[in-house]
Amino acid sequence: MKKSSFASSTVMLALGVALLGSCVSSKKYKELEASKNALEQEKTAAQRSLEEANANLRDRESKLAQYQQQIAQKERILNELRTTVNNALAGFQEQGLTVNVRDGKVYVTMPEKLLFATGSTKVNPNGQAALGKLATAVKSQRDTEIMIEGHTDDVAVAADNVTYKDNWDLSVLRATEVTRLLINNGVPPQMVVPAGRGQYTPLAMTRTPEARQSNRRTEIILAPNFEKILQLIQTN
Repeated sequence: MKKSSFASSTVMLALGVALLGSCVSSKKYKELEASKNALEQEKTAAQRSLEEANANLRDRESKLAQYQQQIAQKERILNELRTTVNNALAGFQEQGLTVNVRDGKVYVTMPEKLLFATGSTKVNPNGQAALGKLATAVKSQRDTEIMIEGHTDDVAVAADNVTYKDNWDLSVLRATEVTRLLINNGVPPQMVVPAGRGQYTPLAMTRTPEARQSNRRTEIILAPNFEKILQLIQTN
């Protein structure tokens, strides 16, 4: 009887161990399964993030390429405009005329002696010839604004002057006179804006005769409307 009881207990113990082992294995399996699922989700999220990062990188590279292309096109437009103006005014550069590119614009700087007699607001024949050449070169550039800036030195205007009261007046009258000549030579009026700067934007800060002479000038600033020009290029 005791042997039968002992045998029964042994069987029960074995079954208990087997069941316990089965429970432990099942729990471990579920934990591993959950861990696997979590890793797969992390992998999927990482792949999605990588794809988004690659897409953003491609988008930035595309925008950078477009930006660089636009810069190259703008530089080409400016260089072509500068070359056109340089060629048109080549015969006047020995008289102090300069053509430069600054800040996305072409600057044509004409010294006083090329255009005006001292204190005069009327352009001399030599200056008229130069402005005629310039007008021929730029009048077809319809998407370019032309700013005419008159500049003087810092010497005060004589009190008995009846033509203009001060350097502001002198610079404005000269800019307006240059504007009229460009328009008379075929430049559309809507392209041109005259402005007087007086003595307040000098090239040289000293008060020597040479410095004052360099400050007495007319600057013709050609500012292409790049947005319109690039749109026209893309359309064509």
